[in-house]
Amino acid sequence: MKSVKYLLAGAIVVIGLTAAAAAQSVGPPTVVALQDATAGAVVYQANCAACHQATGAGIPGTFPPLAGNAKAADASYVESVIRDGLSGAIEVDGTTYNSVMPPVALSDGDIADVVAYVATLADASTEPPPTTIALPVEADPRHGEDLFSGKAGLSNGGAACHACHAAGDVNFRGGRGLGPDLTNVLDRFGGEVGLAAWLTSPASATMQPIFDDKPLTTGEIADLTAFLGTTAGQSEGGGIDQVLIAGGIGLLVLLGLMALVIRGPNETYKQRLRRKP
Repeated sequence: MKSVKYLLAGAIVVIGLTAAAAAQSVGPPTVVALQDATAGAVVYQANCAACHQATGAGIPGTFPPLAGNAKAADASYVESVIRDGLSGAIEVDGTTYNSVMPPVALSDGDIADVVAYVATLADASTEPPPTTIALPVEADPRHGEDLFSGKAGLSNGGAACHACHAAGDVNFRGGRGLGPDLTNVLDRFGGEVGLAAWLTSPASATMQPIFDDKPLTTGEIADLTAFLGTTAGQSEGGGIDQVLIAGGIGLLVLLGLMALVIRGPNETYKQRLRRKP
């Protein structure tokens, strides 16, 4: 009898240990995944929703949908796109998209959270609702040019585009290396709606800290987009770097002053002797 009791006790212990091990291996990851996806939803809304929309439906013909997109369930692929950006034509559900997605400046933890959240969108049905980005009917390209060049200030105090970029006849002010030429940026984002969506929440590492607390207004986005629409098709890089010109003029003035100081008054030795009392 004792041996039977020992066998039963041993069996109970083995079953208990097995159940505990199963709970440890299965339970916690499920909880963590749910927490990650919940946190990822917040990061997604702040950094991704402007282009891919809150529901993941995307903008038809401009930004691909994440909802129902099999690639959105591929964690390594989504992570690489967030870190490295994506350009060039891709096809999703029979539609070709050829926009530009720059790398998004996020921490490793935020990237992991967004990847978890995007995976939940990949299982959603694709019933694209109306886009949340709508340009006002009367956009003013002239005011957009003034905003771009800095002649008109941005409502929330952000820096003028001209500080780093050129577009059309508005030449570089901040130096060619600070930002790309935006003459044909409308084509890169697939049209006005795509560009307006990106300006709503710029994803580039350079623009994020500048505009996070000083966002563009809806009217400013519309006017800037309208102005950049007028520059489409023009040649890029034709403008002269105003910083370089100003630096050259300043250098010439400085050299002239130095020449006057070194040379001194144009007076002969005899003239200096005559002036002595």
